[in-house]
Amino acid sequence: MLKDKPETEVLKLGLQRFSTAALPLRDRHEAWLHQDWPSFAPFYRCVPLEPFDVTADRLYLDNLLIIYSKITSQEWARDVSLIKSWSSDSLVVALTIQGEAKGTWGDIDVKTRPGSLHLADLAKNSSHVSSASQTIILIVPRALAASRGLDVAALHGVAIASHTASFLTTHLLSLRSAVPELPRSSGMMLARGVIDLLVLALAGTGRASQALVGRRGLALLARGAIDEGLGSPSLNTARLCRTLAVSRATLYRLFEEEGGVQYYIRRRRLEVARATLEDATSAEPICAIAERFGFSDAAHLSRLFRRQYGMTPSDCRAEAQRIAKQKDVQLR
Repeated sequence: MLKDKPETEVLKLGLQRFSTAALPLRDRHEAWLHQDWPSFAPFYRCVPLEPFDVTADRLYLDNLLIIYSKITSQEWARDVSLIKSWSSDSLVVALTIQGEAKGTWGDIDVKTRPGSLHLADLAKNSSHVSSASQTIILIVPRALAASRGLDVAALHGVAIASHTASFLTTHLLSLRSAVPELPRSSGMMLARGVIDLLVLALAGTGRASQALVGRRGLALLARGAIDEGLGSPSLNTARLCRTLAVSRATLYRLFEEEGGVQYYIRRRRLEVARATLEDATSAEPICAIAERFGFSDAAHLSRLFRRQYGMTPSDCRAEAQRIAKQKDVQLR
């Protein structure tokens, strides 16, 4: 029986910390294996190869789980019996910052190193040995991966090292730092941005590119690039064509049903601005929201917002606060 409980610290906006540092060495691995969800441990049979220690920050964005982890060396295995007893219909994406791993995923031999991105289908078997390492783990539900144009089964064992993989790592590290300043209502948008950056990292990388769904995958990449650049005044057709390496004609075809590229960009900016205004816990000035999401100024945001939603940004915020207060009274 464990004598002490592992340290669990709720940071902000869904970010949690799990650490075994305060536990006796003999209790640490068991504490990690049996920690409360969300946890990565139950998916694998693990054997430590040195005195065990782990620190992990865990972040939920909608139904996407991100785990920032520092962990000591151990063996990992996921076999048929474990798949049956502890199933998870998900794609695991591991981005290595420090350390390395070597093993077999299905019938594919893989070795990872700092800067690499590696993927595994939790419905399939794997085994590997990892050194002491620092990683970022994404656990992506299969339905979410499929909705962004990814074939989870085809990605099992894919490992790549590219500039776009490094870009995804940098983005995720910045996201962890920014979490305390981000409104809860931004979770869905942030999750979509992460998945689209993953799609971008996989595009054109041999076997991984076969797991992307043609025009649909390209459309998802375009939407991801737009969401990533919403705050930039220079977000336009020319920039998107350069980012995606496509012609203007191809880009226009992707957004025909959306009313055009510029219309889609404007709509997305208004959607995220409205989500921020409807977060009753946020007091961000409207002029700052306008600047953050690429509007020229508060008046520009207000004019487009009224045209789209039939009310001003101030009216939207006031209504959200009124509803929040009403719910609070009902709960008392």
